[in-house]
Amino acid sequence: MSLLHAHAFSGSPLPRLPGVPPYPCGELQAWRGRSFWMPPYDSRLEPLFRGGTPPSPAFHNLVGAARLWEEHPGWMDFLDPASPAHDFKLLERDLYLHLWEEYMASAGRILDLGGGIGRFTQWFLARGLEVELVDPDLRSLWRALQHSAGGEGRLDLHWSTAEYLPPMRPFDLVLAAEVLCYVEDPVKALESAWQLLVPGGYLLASVEARYGWVSALDVPGGTLPAFFDDGVVFVPGDRWVRTFQRQEFTELLEPRFEVMEIVPTHYVSGGPFEAAARVGNIREMLRWETRCRSHPMTRQWNRAWTAVARKPA
Repeated sequence: MSLLHAHAFSGSPLPRLPGVPPYPCGELQAWRGRSFWMPPYDSRLEPLFRGGTPPSPAFHNLVGAARLWEEHPGWMDFLDPASPAHDFKLLERDLYLHLWEEYMASAGRILDLGGGIGRFTQWFLARGLEVELVDPDLRSLWRALQHSAGGEGRLDLHWSTAEYLPPMRPFDLVLAAEVLCYVEDPVKALESAWQLLVPGGYLLASVEARYGWVSALDVPGGTLPAFFDDGVVFVPGDRWVRTFQRQEFTELLEPRFEVMEIVPTHYVSGGPFEAAARVGNIREMLRWETRCRSHPMTRQWNRAWTAVARKPA
């Protein structure tokens, strides 16, 4: 659902937002610092938020996220300049911008699918664009509003999964950064995105890559079998990730989209060579990304695949 249907999670009622969504971010100022409840478009989310049993392995990601919000909120809200992850996450965003900025800047209306606390949404809004952000983690939606309130652009938030998208007006661009590898049904998620894209509109997506993921610094112990088996990593109560090889990612996209490019990335940003490279700025990162991508010994160890795909006109 939308902010139109939100109400205060506790305490005094939320001020009414004027007009219709998506709302000017300046009008969201009165909601800053408030938590709110909104009906989830995917009905499986409400009982899980209240501590229920995950309905499938993929929903263990939300169980892990809830625990991290309780134990390490500073890491989760990395758009806060005081967060220990702030610089890293924005540097990683710069890597995506290097690949995608020409498509992002030319869009007027954007769906940020699985957008979390709004790492990319903030970039769009700062340019006066219109964004609808969908995420299954209600706590992340609270922070997304917190970081957007009082700024530029127009925003609406929706509590749902990528597979179940509420009715919305068509978009010029769908962004699905680090999303399709965490959803239960990526085919259904892509179908939902395709339905909401205008003809000729772009999908920008990234997923976890098989070899770079298993060798990264943050890989959980005991998950090496996924490297040799189907690539699905499952840690109950913590995470569920489907890792991809290039052909698998291509085949996921091709039935609906014209795949324009698939690029291996994140060799040093969250990848296996992060500690060895120790990059401090985007120029250094791009230099090492290029070297790792071109060298025969390192090219297959990318942490992620990034794609640009187009809905046929």
